[in-house]
Amino acid sequence: MARDSDERNLAGVVGQALRRWLEKARDAVMAPWRQYRTQPDPSRVYRVQEAWRAELDSIMTVVGRISMNAWSQASDVAPVSRHAFVMSQLAQTENFLVRIPDEVANLVFAEITDAVNQGADVDEVARRVDRVLSYTASERWPARARTIAQTETTRAYGAGTLAAGVEQSRLSGRVLQKRWDTRDDGRVRGSHEAVDGQVTDVMYPFYVDGWPLMFPGDPSGPPESVINCRCSLTILNERGR
Repeated sequence: MARDSDERNLAGVVGQALRRWLEKARDAVMAPWRQYRTQPDPSRVYRVQEAWRAELDSIMTVVGRISMNAWSQASDVAPVSRHAFVMSQLAQTENFLVRIPDEVANLVFAEITDAVNQGADVDEVARRVDRVLSYTASERWPARARTIAQTETTRAYGAGTLAAGVEQSRLSGRVLQKRWDTRDDGRVRGSHEAVDGQVTDVMYPFYVDGWPLMFPGDPSGPPESVINCRCSLTILNERGR
């Protein structure tokens, strides 16, 4: 299945990007301890913030390609790589992922605070912070890479598919529709199961647990409705046909 392949590929790209950047972040944060045996400094994460932006560029290139793959699968209309709707969705994805340094700085700060409150000495504090910043020391970062890949693949497929439908409707003058489909495998959250198979006009939202979502993974929805979503969008023929 093309979508599953795209998700695996994105997970690999995100995982490698996180691995490379966390090594830089660890070197920066741990420098005070390594040089002077003083407490690691979480604010030093921001010294390598631009390095994360560079990694993010490579991630966004893949996400953009996934959106175009989705467009190609949804419609015979030739993909428009800089279609305004797709670019808007990609910008929102980038805004989410650019906050990774904030997430890491907060994790390091929390780890230091917990360790100090528990009476840990500086060497123990450093050991715990070093573990937080290691890609392989726990499942945290591999799991984060998989969550990003699954969430952003769903979002990219939804955005690309909907953009294809919008463009096809514009060019043909027909009122197209769209359908929300779940994986129907026993792992579907209840709010998504409730809209499985629902059909609406292409420019109208689905109401998922009360939230108006234009497609599965729509970033305007709350985290509990979009993170790790595996649903898909299908463009249908003209209304009533």
